[in-house]
Order: sequence, then structure tokens, then C-alpha cells
Amino acid sequence: MAHSHTRPDTIGIRDRVSGAKVGLSLVKSISAIFSHTASRVPWHSHNQFELLFVMDGATVYEFQDRDSIELAGGHFMVVPPGVMHRGEQDLRMPTTLIGIVLALDARGATRNTPFTTRDLGWLRRHFKTNSLTVHPLGQDLRQTIAQLDRKLSGKKQNDDELSAADLRIDVCSAISGAARQLSAVDSRDSQFIVNAAIDYMRAHLKEPLSIGKLVTHIGYGRSRFFELFRANTGMTPNDYLQRLRLEAARALLSETSRPVTEIAFEVGFNSSQYFSTVFLQYTGVTPSCFRSRGVGSEP
Repeated sequence: MAHSHTRPDTIGIRDRVSGAKVGLSLVKSISAIFSHTASRVPWHSHNQFELLFVMDGATVYEFQDRDSIELAGGHFMVVPPGVMHRGEQDLRMPTTLIGIVLALDARGATRNTPFTTRDLGWLRRHFKTNSLTVHPLGQDLRQTIAQLDRKLSGKKQNDDELSAADLRIDVCSAISGAARQLSAVDSRDSQFIVNAAIDYMRAHLKEPLSIGKLVTHIGYGRSRFFELFRANTGMTPNDYLQRLRLEAARALLSETSRPVTEIAFEVGFNSSQYFSTVFLQYTGVTPSCFRSRGVGSEP
């Protein structure tokens, strides 16, 4: 970081400021967290959205009834209200994280902010749509978060009205910058995400790849990832993976004399019987019939 100050050698909150203390009803708290050794953060949840910005290092957040998400330096995510979560014991390097817990429904939430009531609705929609999704910090947003970190660390030394005003500006900039970054996820971005998922499927076709593992690798919440994938391919990730495996099987059946059982395992099926069932379902013929004919229906 650009500034220098003493940091503990265990996970913990280095600096925390309540929104009320700096005149922001919109925010419940702003925290700077520094982790040097692996130590699990206990289960907790918030009544409002929580923005988590990782400046450097890497950590993993675990969610009840949801897949874990890796959060690396230069990225951020939104945790929705009421979702139980905690940091896993998976810190691979010192990690600096800025957390902002919002209070969008608080009385006077727009006071001392550039936001209108309508703006708060816009923020809420974008945070809800993109919750539990990892996004990169753009250059402007990263600079804002770094500045916010510096001001949090100097809050005790500069506890005056102007310092509070400066902090309010940076917090509001971080909130609006995060929402703008989320709203910029257009069709090109979603296609990039889907292409990355398909590339991962192809690279791990021979393995018993689970969709949960794929979602964790991509870094998106499961429901949001499924939505983007279906919108771009017209299929679920499970269906697309099956079709990729069948494409590979068709090529091996046509171009080699390898046994059907060997081909089944080669393309990721755990038994020749299940492979034959799925092949028949998708192509209308059995693998042996397809090979003897040399043709088959497109999967």
C-alpha cells in the first residue's frame, strides 16, 4: 500500500468507522481489514448489502447453501442482505480488504450524499442483480478504494469535520463506482464469461467435472451464471457439457477403432452404459450403430 502503519499479524479489523460518525445514514459501517495469517472469520450476515473490495492478496468467502467464491486482489463483490457468510482459512498472502455495509432503507439515507431516492433504487437493482459475483476493480474505482483506505487509517489523527466530509465523498464515490462497474456488464462481458466457461469445460472434458466446480472457477453466483449461460447459448451448462462430450465421442467413434467403453471414459462418462443411454438420447442411435453407419444425427 502507499501508506505505512502498524498492522497485526492476524486477521482482524484494522480500522472501522460507523456511517453515523461521519454523517452518512446511507452507510452502516466502513471497515479496513488486514489478514496476515489464515484464521476463519465467523459466520455472520447483514440486513443490507455489503460491498467487499480486495486491494491485494487473496481470500475465499464461504456461503451457507451456496458455492464458495475466491476473491483476489483487484476485485470486488456484493453480498446480499441476509446471506450467511464467512472467510475461509485460505489466505495465501497478506490480504487488504475494504468493506462497506450499506443502509439503503435508512431514514435520511440521501442526506450528505449526491444520491436521490431514485438513485438509491438504481443502486439497489444493480447490487441485487450482480450479488455474489466477482468483478475487477477498474482503475478509477481502485484509486478510490486506495484513497478510502488511506483516509480510514488516518481517521484517528484527523478527526475533524473536513476529514469526515472527505471520507463521505470517497465512500459515496466507492458506492457509485461499484454500481457503475456492475451496470457495465453488457453482452460482450457476458459472452466473455460464457466463452471462458466453455473453454474450461473443453480443457477438463475427461474429468468428472461438476457444474459447482465450474461456477467456482468462473467466480459467479450460480443463478447469475446460469442466467448468462442460457442467454448466450440457449442451453444450461449441464446440457452444453453433455453436448461437448458427445461431440468428442462422435469424433472418436468416426476416426478411431477404440472400444466404446474406452471412448466413454475418455470423454468423461463414468460408465459405458450411461454413455450409451445419453448418446442414444441425443443422437437417436447407439454408439455402435453410429460407428457402423458412419453417420448420425447432430447432438
